[in-house]
Amino acid sequence: MNKRRKINTDTLINEFKPNEVTKEQKASLKTRIITSIIGVAIVLPCIFLGEWPFFILVILIGGLGAWELVHCAKKHYNILLYIVTIIMVLFLATYPFYRNLIFEDTYYNGTIYSVFNNIYMSAFIILIGAILCFSLVLIDKNFEVRDAAYIFAFGVILGLGVQCLMFLRYYPLWEYYLSSGLDVTPNPSYDYAESASLLILVVAGSFLSDTGAYFTGMFFGKNKINERISPKKTWEGFIGGTITSFVFIMLFGLILAAYDHPIIEAFDLEHWYYLLIVALIIPCVSALGDFIFSSIKRYYGIKDFGFILPGHGGILDRIDSVLFASMCSAILITIFNAIITNNWENLFV
Repeated sequence: MNKRRKINTDTLINEFKPNEVTKEQKASLKTRIITSIIGVAIVLPCIFLGEWPFFILVILIGGLGAWELVHCAKKHYNILLYIVTIIMVLFLATYPFYRNLIFEDTYYNGTIYSVFNNIYMSAFIILIGAILCFSLVLIDKNFEVRDAAYIFAFGVILGLGVQCLMFLRYYPLWEYYLSSGLDVTPNPSYDYAESASLLILVVAGSFLSDTGAYFTGMFFGKNKINERISPKKTWEGFIGGTITSFVFIMLFGLILAAYDHPIIEAFDLEHWYYLLIVALIIPCVSALGDFIFSSIKRYYGIKDFGFILPGHGGILDRIDSVLFASMCSAILITIFNAIITNNWENLFV
């Protein structure tokens, strides 16, 4: 009896005993932190400035991500494939710009936020992209049908994800000036600070899910989620990342709402449950996005999509979870807005 109790006690101690951090992990962590600091120093000013600086930043991210989608297969593809993929991704990402400026007689005051007020998908761009992408199978002997299916599908995801990132940055501005009267005098404190809070909420929530999972898994991870896809990811890490992200999103959103500066109308104190839904979903879809892109890397036998971010890999290695979090958040926000305003017309455009 005593022996059995001792064995169970030892097992319990080992279960909660922190893992030993190796020299390789320490070196990798140092590199990741340095890269993150530099990245934040570059990205944050663009986020706060909004308008064209953020637009250009996101377009660069989308273009580099499209290049990595093709390059990760480690095959010598025809240069046309790179061109087609980049164009398809960028046209999907910026489609609201062309749609509002060219095809509709909508209000436009020279600002980007006035055209990125909803999420739009162009069937025409997707159809042309599919035709061009699969046609290249006939031109390039190294380009197989399964490669075309992968690049087309994830090119669409990347393009829509980038568009949703712009929606998250510009939508608060549209809502603010629409409620105040579109000809209201610009408010610099809102334009360059408060309006960025929605994007920060989603992106930081996604990154904290990833970061929390990384550190929790490093120190306490023992039970693997799926070694076939991602050998290092554990359930302990997932739980730690979910809690970290959830706490940040709820505190960030509720504190701003309590001081009468809600991120958007749907996240004020009266509608706190909408914020709760987002706080619960973002960590889950972030982890899902991470796993989906990890499965691609396992399929092609690569460690990272690229090398532009030391310690992190490529652009897609860093924004994989953010893409899914931004798309899901943007969809939820449009639904919440339709419920609050009882205007369902723009939900199905």
